Amino acid sequence: MYLKDTTSLPKLIVTIPVMNEEGYIESCLESIRKQSFTNYHIIACVNQPDHWWNDPEKRVVCENNERTLSFLKNLENPYVEVIDKSSPGKGFLLGDKGVGHARNILFQRAINIADDNDLVMSLDADTVFNEGYFQSIVDLFQNNYDIVAHSNPYYHNPAENEDINRAILRYEIYMRLYVLNLWRINSPYAFTPLGSSITAYVKSLKTIGKLSPKRAGEDFYLLQKLRKHGRISQYNEYYVYPSSRISKRVPFGTGPAVADGINKKWENYPIYPVEPFNIIKETYELFPVLFEEDVQTPMDGFFEKIFETKYIFQPLRSNYKTIDQFIRACHTKIDALRIFQFVKDYHKKHPNPDEINLHEHLYLFFNEKEKSKIKSFFSTFKFEDISIPLLQNLRDLLTEKEMEYRKKDFYEPQLPF
Repeated sequence: MYLKDTTSLPKLIVTIPVMNEEGYIESCLESIRKQSFTNYHIIACVNQPDHWWNDPEKRVVCENNERTLSFLKNLENPYVEVIDKSSPGKGFLLGDKGVGHARNILFQRAINIADDNDLVMSLDADTVFNEGYFQSIVDLFQNNYDIVAHSNPYYHNPAENEDINRAILRYEIYMRLYVLNLWRINSPYAFTPLGSSITAYVKSLKTIGKLSPKRAGEDFYLLQKLRKHGRISQYNEYYVYPSSRISKRVPFGTGPAVADGINKKWENYPIYPVEPFNIIKETYELFPVLFEEDVQTPMDGFFEKIFETKYIFQPLRSNYKTIDQFIRACHTKIDALRIFQFVKDYHKKHPNPDEINLHEHLYLFFNEKEKSKIKSFFSTFKFEDISIPLLQNLRDLLTEKEMEYRKKDFYEPQLPF
């Protein structure tokens, strides 16, 4: 039952996809129970493909979901709504695609029961947060009318297992260096897509339409759509704390990265070099010139590969008659996906070791005082030989640097649109 409370708007609709979460969902719900802001409604979608019931290797997930369903339905809490996409005959069909499909179901349900100015929060069942988190999100939207969505700071809690801890720290270093470079070049797509950290207006979700029902990466495409729609805030003093664990529920992301990291397979999560970001910045700086005429850009070869022509700006000039409209259209064309593809393509052609690429970033982002905290990274080293405390120091320094950018972006936005 959805309890409508019109005395204190906006309402917060909390959406949680649940798969194989028996050991985590209680902690997440306990974090919610402790919130100082109580005008919320929870929707949990317990899900997995229906054919897993007949797969001996996957049946354990189905049975985990079955117990979780029972737990959720017995809560006797009117603020928790359960969508069963797990019981035999109710699971996803072969054409449905995992967590992206689950989030889409959750968002559509939230849209159907909420007002346009209500908020839809995306959480993961293995995430916890402090008691002021919900209130901080509501305050943020009420005090900043120009934003359409929010992407919250995150910090993975340490694991008891040393191998898992090492892997999650390395994964965070990868993620934070990538987004720091996007902020450095003033990209409008400087965000980290985490399904556990996104909140948006109902009206914004209506505007961008349904999510792509992908097996993974749905949070990336969600934020990209929202960014094209309007401004995304990213600063908050409250963090979300996803768990550090191995998971193969999705083909890429945190869980698979931890699994790969334990096996020392970092090909999909490398430390990218600085140079491709510089090339993107050079291209950005040519947008005003391209409004007048075609000139060569350092990304022409990539444009020809992706768009099958390097002359992508002539149609934009024809359709957008002011320079501001044109620059916005350029950023819409060369979006977060194209940026990521370009950086990956450059790295493939210039495969320097992660350690060398890391050196570039450390000299670029840190002052002498900050460098003194991570001296070991400035000599010859191998990632696998670095101690966990030193990896933690680097992760924490990158987190602090990222928060500086988040805060500046929030209070002094300089984005091109």
